[in-house]
Amino acid sequence: MYIVVVGAGTVGYALALELQAMADHEVVLVERDRARAAELREELGEMVVHGDGTEVVFLDSVGTRRADVFIAVTGDDGTNLVSCQVAKHWFKAGRTIARVNNPHNEALFRTLGIDSTVSATGAIMAQIEVSLPEHTVVPLMRLKESGMEIADLHVIAGSAAEGRAVRSLDLPPDTVISLVITDGVPRIPTGETVLAAGDEVIAVISQSSEAALRKLMSGPEQEA
Repeated sequence: MYIVVVGAGTVGYALALELQAMADHEVVLVERDRARAAELREELGEMVVHGDGTEVVFLDSVGTRRADVFIAVTGDDGTNLVSCQVAKHWFKAGRTIARVNNPHNEALFRTLGIDSTVSATGAIMAQIEVSLPEHTVVPLMRLKESGMEIADLHVIAGSAAEGRAVRSLDLPPDTVISLVITDGVPRIPTGETVLAAGDEVIAVISQSSEAALRKLMSGPEQEA
């Protein structure tokens, strides 16, 4: 079994050691910090690779296309989510597993298609209640040092977005629609997907685009 682990902190290091000790497992441990990667490479050898686990070209170079399991366990939820999404949707990794540092993000990870999530806090808590206010644009998670965020958008009746295909929307630059949820049923959109009033849209946006997206998704009364 070929396994890629992103994040060589305490969790990733211990996990890689355990997996490597098992028979028939080939493990690659990815670490963004050059000094940390060099230190671990002296101990663990060629299984440790220095690089950015969110970059498509780099993930291709470490064999993510043939990964049976892809695991992201860094200390940053945004990094773990993006890494797993690239592995799953770009490279078709067999199974994606993400560490969730903030348990309130677990529902988002599952909605966006991550196969399994692991949260130390969530394991302790009996139940986590997650509620989102009914606003047109609700920031869910900021992506570390990128100026980007994952946002929950709501299509309002009478808005410019209602009844239009994704391809025809006048979206701000750097906006990517990742998921459309209609009557509780999620689907990955294509350019031909038509948005309806009441649809919930999960998108990666720049933080400066919120006003433009609010105008696009809101009805005439909300704009005024």
